[in-house]
Amino acid sequence: LKIAEGCNHPCSFCVIPQMRGRHRSRTPESVLTEIRALVAEGVREINLISQDTTYYGMDLWTEKAGPRQPVDSARGLTLASLLREIERIDGEFWIRLLYTHPAHWSDELIETIAGCRHVARYIDIPLQHIDEMMLRRMRRETGRAHIETLIAKLRSGIPGVALRTTFIVGFPGETETEFATLLDFIERTRFERLGIFKYSREEGSRAAKMPGQIPAKVKNERHRRAMTLQQKIAHEIAADRIGSELKLLVDQPLVARTEADAPDVDPRVILSQPGPVGEFITRKIQGARGYDLLV
Repeated sequence: LKIAEGCNHPCSFCVIPQMRGRHRSRTPESVLTEIRALVAEGVREINLISQDTTYYGMDLWTEKAGPRQPVDSARGLTLASLLREIERIDGEFWIRLLYTHPAHWSDELIETIAGCRHVARYIDIPLQHIDEMMLRRMRRETGRAHIETLIAKLRSGIPGVALRTTFIVGFPGETETEFATLLDFIERTRFERLGIFKYSREEGSRAAKMPGQIPAKVKNERHRRAMTLQQKIAHEIAADRIGSELKLLVDQPLVARTEADAPDVDPRVILSQPGPVGEFITRKIQGARGYDLLV
């Protein structure tokens, strides 16, 4: 469910602001009306999306919000205030937050999510890199210290949260040392879900004109190394779930997902017995196979 269109961030690898314009939020009334209708039809999971989900509502403030403005409902409409309204809707369903930006998270938003039974303990927060020079070249508007502090706050403030992120390897000028910094960060942080993209030269972007374009062979090798590391971490995380009882949403008779799994991009739970499609069930995890869990 798209809650806004456009983006105000100047990321050097991206042309979305040129293509789709500045951030424009839907009214909360239109969002809530659509959610109520979906829940009434029996929908069990609603993914809130936009190019920058955490900036929701700030474009409507009387006093202009900056590109690094944290969520603050005292100043006007925010994602936190929208989530509190969604929480008042009756029914059993998950709200999943996708495409959040690290610049806008606040203690208020973290506390709101922790207190909402409908909001899945799952945060999608694309970080793109962690090395300071790389973040500057990407024009990401957040530094390493901010990101590490935010991750600690998310994990302490939302017990059991699963963090999903994405990183870009082979961005123009990325040195082996900068890539090694990223690998070290991945190994230490142990994201529950993680994707790696090889940098793609986007026509019209600032990065497309940068010197130091990385050869495809180097991009492929860095992608392989990063994904091999994350595969090891993901398999260990999956093994740790064995023996736990989890709430699952059944997508197909023999396929379900946990609260930590977004549709189409994250692992699955393979059921030994058919489950009711479109309904929640609770099952004990019996094993793991690669990224997937087994019931």
